[in-house]
Amino acid sequence: MNFKSKLPLLLAGAGLFFGLHNSALAQVATPCDYVRPHQADNWTFGEKSLIDFTTGNPVPQAMPGAINLPNGVSSISDENGQLLFFTDGIRIWTSGFYFMADAQDLMGNNFSSQSSIIVPQPGNPDKYYVFTLDMYIPPVFTKGVRYSVVERINFSWTITAKNELLHNANAQKITSVKDADGNFWVVTHGFGDTDGNKFFAYKIDGNGLNINPVITVDGTIHTGAENNDGGYMKASPDGKKIALVIPEIGIIEVFRFDIATGMVSREETCAAGTYNYPFGLEFSPDNSKLYVSTSPLGDNINYLYQFDLNTANYLDNPYIVHQFAVNQMAGADSLMGAVQLGVDGKIYLAKFRKGVISKPTVGVIYNPNRAGVACNYNNLNHIANNGLSLNGAGSLIGMPNFVTSFLDIPHFSWQNHCHTKITYFDLRNEANIDQILWEFNDAASTSDQLQAAYTFSAPGTYTVNVTETFNGLNYTNSRDITIFPLPSIDIGQGVDTIYLLPNSSIRLDAGEFDQYVWEPSGTTGRYFDVTEEGQVKVTVTDLNCCTNADSVYIAFASIYLPNAFSPNSAVQQNRTFKVMGATSALAKYNMYVYNRWGQLMFESKDPMKGWDGKAGGELAPAGSYVWVVTYESFASGLQEARKVTNRGVVNLLR
Repeated sequence: MNFKSKLPLLLAGAGLFFGLHNSALAQVATPCDYVRPHQADNWTFGEKSLIDFTTGNPVPQAMPGAINLPNGVSSISDENGQLLFFTDGIRIWTSGFYFMADAQDLMGNNFSSQSSIIVPQPGNPDKYYVFTLDMYIPPVFTKGVRYSVVERINFSWTITAKNELLHNANAQKITSVKDADGNFWVVTHGFGDTDGNKFFAYKIDGNGLNINPVITVDGTIHTGAENNDGGYMKASPDGKKIALVIPEIGIIEVFRFDIATGMVSREETCAAGTYNYPFGLEFSPDNSKLYVSTSPLGDNINYLYQFDLNTANYLDNPYIVHQFAVNQMAGADSLMGAVQLGVDGKIYLAKFRKGVISKPTVGVIYNPNRAGVACNYNNLNHIANNGLSLNGAGSLIGMPNFVTSFLDIPHFSWQNHCHTKITYFDLRNEANIDQILWEFNDAASTSDQLQAAYTFSAPGTYTVNVTETFNGLNYTNSRDITIFPLPSIDIGQGVDTIYLLPNSSIRLDAGEFDQYVWEPSGTTGRYFDVTEEGQVKVTVTDLNCCTNADSVYIAFASIYLPNAFSPNSAVQQNRTFKVMGATSALAKYNMYVYNRWGQLMFESKDPMKGWDGKAGGELAPAGSYVWVVTYESFASGLQEARKVTNRGVVNLLR
């Protein structure tokens, strides 16, 4: 069944609800809900090109002025997707598209393949490291790898350190990943006979940049022809692999990366000359595929390759995603440039003409996790197209360089993991789906909606599968979701009404949770002191962001003792002598009954237990008896417990 033709489906029973997930249905996100990274939401590149991914979908537009970013470029947005600034390695532009003060003479090179990358300092949203790379073509281009520091001071971005040298015999390659502790590795590569097979991994933590790198010697030496200095190096979204190209000698290499140590170890390489000028590369969102574009120097065939990293000798067995003859005189597609993964789970390909002349579109690999032709290059919903139009801007050689961890986004995510609440499921990439089936592994429940909503029957861990069908082929992704129980709360200690003595108060205890809201007072602490009659409600939130509420009615108690009783009465409540009324309001209760000679006839600490007219197992004679009752009111944060003593006479009737 085609999901596009279905209306929202409501199933009664078993706690099932399926429907279209939109703003009307979705609940407000909690701090425990997954929020995708937004730092890579804004792409600045090419000829005035800006693509805004803040909504999750690309919105191309032209930047004002004449901003030209021909090759390497990087940008950074804040955690909400607001563009902060971007650079071509020489200049930094602010989000207003004007130059940042004192930031027009950085020592990168805007024709370096990866001229720059911008990395935040962990724990400080107002401090960023801007790494820049020059080409390395002595004696002209030798400025090396440098960093500058950009800080927000008095609401204005300011350069506080500039052009600090890290090393200068460098390839035009830089990438960055986040480690398990939330710190960053920035990895560069050397060039030349001495440093050409060295990786330099720099650590940025809460204390700043450690300028002493972890150095790994491995892989093919980058040396010789100046074009071997260029091309891309990328880390996979999960940070476990690094791939690079050496263009002129035609080599692609893939390495393992240890995010704990910063060390690199070679996994796969190909023989020199296997590929004709490999240039751009990118990993698929699920880290299983590698895409490489070629950009040959002369009239030749231009290729976009896919490599399946889960197969043996994968660099020797590419799938050709797209190819065309390069014609330096033609106005059609001439060359492929950078390849870049987007937050929407698609991969975008820069295209340009010889002489660095812009093209009005970028290519799109709509389903990069799928193998072979199913990756759907420039093919959306069974219709071939030219990719993504840039709406008056143009594509050149490069695309923005990001910390790849900002693109480590799951294939699907959810909102709300609390029992009894509706859990909403979102796909990262909705392209090219004819049919869809969600399986929740809970009472054989399924949904065929593009975006599903479901209420799990009980707390626990469930494996959720989503199977997308396109052109008769199925593609399944699975994730485990833990549904947490609601917090258990009982401020009434098992009763719906709490009685207080007049002119006293009580402290209500909501228990140990993360957040509280009491009504009607609006206070937000664990305890609430009550002095007045009325309904009191508290809503609590636990560390899993699950909420629950409880309420209790507070009433003033009326307490009295009868002046006579008869064990032989036909009325049950008249057969014993005890305190009457809302006895739950009494704390530390004691009752004593004496005869006329002061002899103790009865005592009790339980207000529900009265005197039945016996003493020592024998019937006490009819007559008058003296009683003494003591008790305390409840204590609270407003006042201490108040002790009360009452005395009187009761007549025992026979």
